[in-house]
Amino acid sequence: MKKQISLILFTFLAIIFFQSCKEPTTGFGVNDSINSDIKKQIAELDKKLFKGIMDKDANSVKLLLSPELLKRSGKRLDTLVNNTGQIYHATEYELLDEFYTKHHIGNFIDSLKTNKGDSTDYVITYRAMNEEMYTSVMVTKNLPVNCLILAVYGKYGNDWKLNVLQIGEYSIFNKTAFDYYKIAKELYSKGSVLDAANMLVITSQLGNPVGDFFHYKNEDNMRIFFSTVLDDANNKFKFPVTVSQLKTMPQIFAVSPQYTGDKANDGIVPLIKYKSNIKLTDTVALKAENKDLQSVIGVVFNGIDKNNKTIFYQAYNLDNGKPNNKHYGFIQKIK
Repeated sequence: MKKQISLILFTFLAIIFFQSCKEPTTGFGVNDSINSDIKKQIAELDKKLFKGIMDKDANSVKLLLSPELLKRSGKRLDTLVNNTGQIYHATEYELLDEFYTKHHIGNFIDSLKTNKGDSTDYVITYRAMNEEMYTSVMVTKNLPVNCLILAVYGKYGNDWKLNVLQIGEYSIFNKTAFDYYKIAKELYSKGSVLDAANMLVITSQLGNPVGDFFHYKNEDNMRIFFSTVLDDANNKFKFPVTVSQLKTMPQIFAVSPQYTGDKANDGIVPLIKYKSNIKLTDTVALKAENKDLQSVIGVVFNGIDKNNKTIFYQAYNLDNGKPNNKHYGFIQKIK
């Protein structure tokens, strides 16, 4: 079953105030350097949060929220929990990273950076509303599309409560934005401009899984490369692209990455939409035309028949000069 990858993030719940504060951080820990007692406290909260979300139990999640976030979130929290539990419904998660910070006073901008020393490093930024803050970066496991759960806790007396909760797509078939960026660079170096552009579309969809709270350190390079490839693609291909190699002269008006939902069946594949001059009701002629199109598609788009094991096609007729919603689909399996 084909599923369209969406750019929609199902959460924008955060407490943000704009007063400035320049008080320095007095304590900091990341992963194993964090006090073990504090780690255990947060680990229990993370488990409750994850279970509540995946069970679509908004009431249990509300018990973890700070009073201010609870007041501001309203019905959006119910939507967040229900959507996430329905779309992802994971049984396991892993901690990508966790951070602890302590300040003299609250209301301070925290900028948390990983230092793995490679291009997968990222920065998390938020306003610390409490003197003590704890950030858990959780990622679901064993799903075709895994999500990132950003949970930022503040210390209220003796209790830790959520100040920020955000969730969004993090990886597809265990590949992150940076992985698809690397694939795009390899494809582009081989002259496969269209396939590279498709991989960069996926990169952009995964690039900021929780909005402005999360940024890859290599984000600027990704953005520059994306612009370069798209400019090149726009110069090379003026849509609609008429396939002059065929007598029927079909016109390709769109190519996009399509998510199949099953890695074994090639995962993300190109979807080619084209206008055919053959009536959709004439399936015999339509199939013959598509067979011919498949034989020349690697000439039209360099490498597309070598870089992919599967290509989807959708043939359309015109309705008042524009393709209507009716179409006939084909699948090309490449050995």
